[in-house]
Amino acid sequence: MRKDNSDFSTAFVSEAGSYIDNRDYFAFMETDDMACYVLADGLDSDQELRSAEMVVKTVLENFMEKPSMSKRRLMRDLREAQEWLQFESRRVRLKASLLMVVTNYNKMVYVSCGNVRLYHFRNGRLNFRSKDHSLAQSLADDGRIPDEATSTHEERGNLLEYLGNPNGVHAHYAKKTQLADGDVILLATSGMWEDVELAEMLGALEEAKDPVMLTDTLEEVLLSKQHRTVNNYTAAAIYVNKVFQEKPKNRRKLIKRILLALLVFIVVGGGAWITLARMAANKAAALETMIESAQAADDYARTGDYAKALKSYSEAKNAAVKINDKIHKRLYTAEQKLSQLLVDGDGYVEKADFTKAEASYEKARKSAGLYPPFNVKDIEHKIDQLDSYAETASWMKDGDLKFQGGDYTNALKLYKKANKAAMESGYTSAQKELEKKITEANDKLTAIQQQLKEIQAGKLQAKGDRMMKDLDYEGAIDAYSGAQEIYQEIDKLESVLALERSIAKAEEKQSAEQQKNGQLPAGLGLSDGALNDADAGDTAGGASSSAAATPAAESQMKAAPTASAGTTPAKKEASSAAKSMGTGDGTAASAKMDTNKEQGTADSASKAAGASDSENQDRAAVNGS
Repeated sequence: MRKDNSDFSTAFVSEAGSYIDNRDYFAFMETDDMACYVLADGLDSDQELRSAEMVVKTVLENFMEKPSMSKRRLMRDLREAQEWLQFESRRVRLKASLLMVVTNYNKMVYVSCGNVRLYHFRNGRLNFRSKDHSLAQSLADDGRIPDEATSTHEERGNLLEYLGNPNGVHAHYAKKTQLADGDVILLATSGMWEDVELAEMLGALEEAKDPVMLTDTLEEVLLSKQHRTVNNYTAAAIYVNKVFQEKPKNRRKLIKRILLALLVFIVVGGGAWITLARMAANKAAALETMIESAQAADDYARTGDYAKALKSYSEAKNAAVKINDKIHKRLYTAEQKLSQLLVDGDGYVEKADFTKAEASYEKARKSAGLYPPFNVKDIEHKIDQLDSYAETASWMKDGDLKFQGGDYTNALKLYKKANKAAMESGYTSAQKELEKKITEANDKLTAIQQQLKEIQAGKLQAKGDRMMKDLDYEGAIDAYSGAQEIYQEIDKLESVLALERSIAKAEEKQSAEQQKNGQLPAGLGLSDGALNDADAGDTAGGASSSAAATPAAESQMKAAPTASAGTTPAKKEASSAAKSMGTGDGTAASAKMDTNKEQGTADSASKAAGASDSENQDRAAVNGS
């Protein structure tokens, strides 16, 4: 684990300068045992393809498959980048300068082609720098101009070697350089080293404590010159804080290992044909895999399943690499990138980033005509649908704002409108999301409706309680029944049962009251009995002797007060019933009327009894006389 036992830190700055596009590109990769840093400067004017980015990604991709510091391997990586540039040179010839640095955290090598420079600093001084493949550098090598003049010479941009050269790639491979603690490696494009002199770099290096400070200071120096036009510029700094310490080699052990390897080779040399046969079988298997994967990828591309096509094209490309089939590798790599553009476009649509989706689809549309499995009309249809997708997304966003504001009714309307548009345009990802949002809005509205019904039922229940206190049992039963019906509708069974008990209690009290009111005629019957007794007394008095007149008179005198007294319980009972039914109630008024009638009946009975007594007294007087 070399990386864990060393300390390399990296930072870079890369800007477009006075231009819209930055055609420089820097990337690096650090593995456990090796690291690769690649910087490229695009030299062409193609508005769609970025040659610098293409070559850097190609080199790093090959390095990732098999990290190596060997010249053969690194030069092969550059040749593949060269082939890729030539393959993509349809409108204009793609060109780029490139610098590749590879280290095992103890030593480093670099490969350069063009005019991207490498500066190696040690102890605050320049240890060495790479040479450009320019006419100015050639003049300096011939001694016709000073070496430091190459940064300002008019022929510094006249390159003799670069990636994309139709005459082939001729890069410079530098031998391994031993690294030391405190070394600083600087990679810079022409936009940086043309305007920042070596002395200024050393001054910035003296002030900087880390790669971030160094790159920022170099940028400040560059911009402080205030040139009318500033080219694309990139500077990447690598601080070697601690190198990996390798154990010193034991020469005797190394010789023994070599001799042992030779002995093993001699012994097993007779089985070399077996190894060759296995290699041939593996190559045949890889070829079969390549063909099958390519056919599957083409089928997926024809049906519009670009995600599966992407995976199959990647498998076909990897198989082509195993059998060293460069032609098919380029073909499947191009189709893989085309599939990636379409997959990216679909991903942007799901994220509602329709600007990026359109850009991705447009790039795919322009290249799709070169590869028959891809349907250009299908891609154009995707582009045409973006407007309706954007409108659907806008409605969905407005619905979200309404939902967040608590306006669930209008939010639901917007969601349904957006869902209908999504169904018509085939915006499936939005449909799934909108279905969830519609469900949430409906749930919110249902909860609000239930709350409103609970409030309504609560009000009716409170009204019933008030009527019970006012002894209005009929009204209380109606209120409780209305509340109970609402609670049943919203499935609040506990409240339903509670109201059932309240209704039963009200009915019980109402029945008791009705029975109490039904006893009033019985009081009036008692007065009638008194009157009957008085009449019977009169009849007996008429038939008896004068000696019995006095007791009869006494009996009649007693009967009259009895009849009169019989009215008093009736009045009290009616008055009590009127009070129990409440003031101003119809039942109370009826009770009052019944009381008045009973009072009149009692009064009539008294008068009748008084008249009978008078007649009896007159008759007694006559008889006495």
